[in-house]
Amino acid sequence: MKKPALYLTIVALAAIFSSWGDVFAQERGEKLYSETLQLYKTLAADPSKVNNKEIWNTIARAFYSIYSNYGGSEKAPNALFLSGKMYEEMGDRFKSQEDLDTALEYSRLFVRRYPDSNLADDAQLRVARIVEKESKPNAYVEYQKLIDEYPNGDMVTAARNKTQDLSPFKPKTPVRAAGATADGKVKYEPEEASSGLVKVSQIKHWSTDNFTRVVIQLDKEMPFKPIFLKEDPANGMPPRLFVDVYGARIDKDLYVEPITTGLLEEIKFARNTKDSVRVVLYIKSFDDYKVFALQDPFRIVMDIQGSGKTPEDYNVAKKEPEQYKYDPSISMPDDKVSSLSQALGLKIRTVVIDAGHGGHDPGAIGPSGLKEKDVNLKIARALKEKLDQEGRKFGITNVYLTRSDDRFIPLEERTGIAKKMGADLFISIHCNAAKSREAYGIETYILSFTNDQRSLAVAARENASSNMSRSQMSSVLKQYLLSAKIEESQTFATHVQSSVVGKLSAKYQPVKDKGVKKAPFVVLIGADIPSILVETAFITNPRDEKRLKDSAYINHMAEGIMAGIKRFSSEMQTASLQ
Repeated sequence: MKKPALYLTIVALAAIFSSWGDVFAQERGEKLYSETLQLYKTLAADPSKVNNKEIWNTIARAFYSIYSNYGGSEKAPNALFLSGKMYEEMGDRFKSQEDLDTALEYSRLFVRRYPDSNLADDAQLRVARIVEKESKPNAYVEYQKLIDEYPNGDMVTAARNKTQDLSPFKPKTPVRAAGATADGKVKYEPEEASSGLVKVSQIKHWSTDNFTRVVIQLDKEMPFKPIFLKEDPANGMPPRLFVDVYGARIDKDLYVEPITTGLLEEIKFARNTKDSVRVVLYIKSFDDYKVFALQDPFRIVMDIQGSGKTPEDYNVAKKEPEQYKYDPSISMPDDKVSSLSQALGLKIRTVVIDAGHGGHDPGAIGPSGLKEKDVNLKIARALKEKLDQEGRKFGITNVYLTRSDDRFIPLEERTGIAKKMGADLFISIHCNAAKSREAYGIETYILSFTNDQRSLAVAARENASSNMSRSQMSSVLKQYLLSAKIEESQTFATHVQSSVVGKLSAKYQPVKDKGVKKAPFVVLIGADIPSILVETAFITNPRDEKRLKDSAYINHMAEGIMAGIKRFSSEMQTASLQ
């Protein structure tokens, strides 16, 4: 059957996008936008193609590619807006939660990037509409945000109607305007437990020169509202990100570790109103941010990416808005994704080793009762010891453990530790498990999407201690896949896998090489460096369990991983000299 003309046109357009390499002229971006817009209009009006999701997806991706590749074009905001609109329509039309998640992500991005656009209130309305499908209290906050920040917008009436409809879900504390008590100087007054408010029990932070992660832990889930304030050069104020948590109080024993280095300048926390808490982050520089929630226990995660500006930049007169930087597109061809480490001649100096599980989370348990958490820690310690002794021979000068004893660390905090330490490589050590005691072998994973059911099952087991939502998982994975680091992780994993199998095969038989695989591991999310997860053996296999009890096997495993690190480090250094 001959393919319809529209379909062929879309495929041709997608081919054009896949060949983009450098930034083109503004006129080119506007021309492509016009062509894509016409395709969208044609699709919506054609009953024979309106239910073809492949065409919908291609056009939506085309709009996003225009935004990401032609950020300086006048049509870039429109392209981003329409991409979000199409993903919402796909989510509703094809009953796809993944598409709704993407629509939410792109709509929030639009509001942050283009707050002064006449479409910003439309994008915020879409955010509220999508959020309402999962949480009416948080939807109320999103609708109120539209009313507060866009009182003269043409969507404000719709937002007011929705807040009336959702009034039973209104937080106890009135939602405040975006600029209210922006300095965060409300008096710190811890409240007693008898108040009935949920306590903010912990505030943790990790910060490097270009990234900050702050985690706010509460006793249970409560509505919250993130607010971002741009830098104020006239008053010498850096950018600020703060979160209002409703129905909350400050634990009288709350302590925040002092901030000494990195992107984060200061954290302030205080009662904002009678029954809400405000946490304010003062940031040295800013490019983008994400705020999301995790469960069990309930945590609010604030991720900030820096721009490279210094505090001194905020003490000068306000500059003209910069053109948005080129952002690698999902349509960038594989042969044009180069290794940044190679291109810049960067060396591998700092390694962070993560011993999986720990504390109340034992991981998998072997037939004789051997706990995975204990094995992981032994291998991690052995690897650190070897790298401390021999790593300097091939450039490794710093080696850290995420945990050095039997303690529980939430999965999302482990890469935060790596960022704080300025890691160049991240390795998470685990033992595999299966229903069949016959399963055995060694395999190494990188972070990615996959349709392989066994890889998904392994990921589900290792992710068990995190209740990251499908929405958040989808969002961060898509961002990760835009990075050239996935290529470096693949190379790193290949070297470690082959080195470990080679080392162990010389001493033990049988040893099965199960290869390098891809799966969505929460512990690898957030790492912008080459990152892998090594499944060292099947603890549920009696023969593998016996080996895992043997200090000699632990030693050989550590030697194999170190050999893989050495090969990868040498390859990066050699490539950079070519």
